Amino acid sequence: MSDDEKESTGLGFLLALGGAAAAIYTAYKVFIKPDTEQIEINNVAKSVESEVSILIPAHFEEASSTIREAREQHHLTNFDVLALEDKGHESDKPQSWTSKAWGCQRIAFKATGDYLVFIEPGMKLTPDAVALSINCLQENNLDAVLVQPTILNKTEPAVIANFLLSLPTPLNENDGTEIDAAFLVITRNAYSAMAGHTRVANEKFEGGAWVKELTATGFKVSVVDGSGVASKMASVEIPELDEDLAIRAGTFIGTYLLPVVAIIGGRSSFKQLLGSLGLIANIATVIKSRRIR
Repeated sequence: MSDDEKESTGLGFLLALGGAAAAIYTAYKVFIKPDTEQIEINNVAKSVESEVSILIPAHFEEASSTIREAREQHHLTNFDVLALEDKGHESDKPQSWTSKAWGCQRIAFKATGDYLVFIEPGMKLTPDAVALSINCLQENNLDAVLVQPTILNKTEPAVIANFLLSLPTPLNENDGTEIDAAFLVITRNAYSAMAGHTRVANEKFEGGAWVKELTATGFKVSVVDGSGVASKMASVEIPELDEDLAIRAGTFIGTYLLPVVAIIGGRSSFKQLLGSLGLIANIATVIKSRRIR
């Protein structure tokens, strides 16, 4: 065997070993997390007697359809819908805050509800969406729920790419796909104790930050499947080229692509075995992460 062949074989072995190790470590991180009780939103809404504030962090003209659907919600005895009345929040926004977080914080100042429901503009709601989500929170003695809407444009290349880069990896603290925070229901007590959006003010993955911060403060939060009550279009913007994107891309390649390369291009059964182990671990990790929050 020539020196070049030896070098190629050694490199292939290291790549296969690295890919398998990264995938198996990722699976270990996900599987050692304790299972949480599976919580689902019921199909039949019960009347919500408490005061509810539906908050939409956008100007009225930018969220007309979402505001209309919010105002037409059923089974809410006492509720109001608030959006941003002016563009003043743009000028006084703290530098470290995202525009969405600051918009939410500003309209929350005016909210009087016992339950605060934050909904991003562009969200499509069924007539019982808010009531069913609050019912879910009440029935399970929760302080907050992150309702995950169905994505209408999930086949768009940019959406697929973002999904792939959000799969669980050794460096992904969320241990799963990005948690959507476009539909958040939270009690006033929990929101006040969190100082509003302060703790998630500059978080790119706001949903995961809510889960982390609420849990750390002793509140009970759950991520629930809201595909039956809400839907939205995912962003198709090209992500900003920054350090975070580079890390996500690099760990995705190391965790998910190397095992496949080892299987397809491996010249020995041992390399292919390593790649297969890594690929199986990946599949199991993704399935498991869908059930663990």
